[in-house]
Amino acid sequence: MRVGTMIPANLWLWTTMLTPMSRAVVVRDPIHPCRHERIDGKFMSLHDLDLPEGTVLMTTDAGLIQRHGTSFVVLDGRLQHVWEHEAQDLLDPAEATTRLHGRLRRDAGLDDVSRRFRFPDGHSLTKGQFRVRGGWYAVVTEVTARQAWMRAATTDEILAAGGVLPVAPVGAELLDAIRAEAAQEAAEAAAAA
Repeated sequence: MRVGTMIPANLWLWTTMLTPMSRAVVVRDPIHPCRHERIDGKFMSLHDLDLPEGTVLMTTDAGLIQRHGTSFVVLDGRLQHVWEHEAQDLLDPAEATTRLHGRLRRDAGLDDVSRRFRFPDGHSLTKGQFRVRGGWYAVVTEVTARQAWMRAATTDEILAAGGVLPVAPVGAELLDAIRAEAAQEAAEAAAAA
């Protein structure tokens, strides 16, 4: 797909990859602009790219040695901003669901170790109980009148208890979700203007 884009000249455009150990999105190869122009008083780098839809690119500050920056995806002939987890899922769809489960566990404040949660007004939790906490399942490991210790449930425990595991969107489904998000942001911006 042909993509013509311009970015400020103080940014560099790169192809991306995932690091082998941390699986973070990092820069790989530079993409050199076809020309520089001054547009509306700003120096811009113009890029004429021939990349397939779904290709993940990244911008970094020019002149600095950086491995991390802002991620974009080629979508409908232009560059669309994406969050790092979306870029990771586009680059490595096989591990998308595992990463989603990890994000849900972190957002719920849970991990493999029992953590204490305080309930100043008391609670009705019992030891061994399953509970949905912040988008992920928790197992209550200990209780007192005003405290409970919980840990993240494993996927096997969730399935054994009849729970449903969320599945991350990948491929075309993820690109459609990014398109919908971009359309919603554009509509909100138009309504605000």
